[in-house]
Amino acid sequence: MESATVSTISRLRGWLLIFLGACLSIGITGFAIFIASTITHHDQPGSTHWTGSHEMTVRVFELFATLFVFGIVSIVGGIFQLRRGRTSWMAMVVLLGLVAIMYFIGQDIMRLGRQ
Repeated sequence: MESATVSTISRLRGWLLIFLGACLSIGITGFAIFIASTITHHDQPGSTHWTGSHEMTVRVFELFATLFVFGIVSIVGGIFQLRRGRTSWMAMVVLLGLVAIMYFIGQDIMRLGRQ
């Protein structure tokens, strides 16, 4: 592959990381606000109800925070990729670490949901 093609592909991937990271961060923030509103207004008739325990609620918001950070790291990694023309290995390692954290938080949420 020619160098110009590799650079173009790298920059395209950078823009994709920025776009997906922004969508994820904004989307999870909106969803967290919706869930928080549902939890605080759970006693109103005709509205959505939250039946999770306190521990489950904490875990769900930990998962939301991890997803938010994942989106921010994606944005930063995308900016790095745009500026340098190559992937940030540090961003990739952090993203993989966040995926592992999300997996374990998700497992804990599933365990709490079965109780």
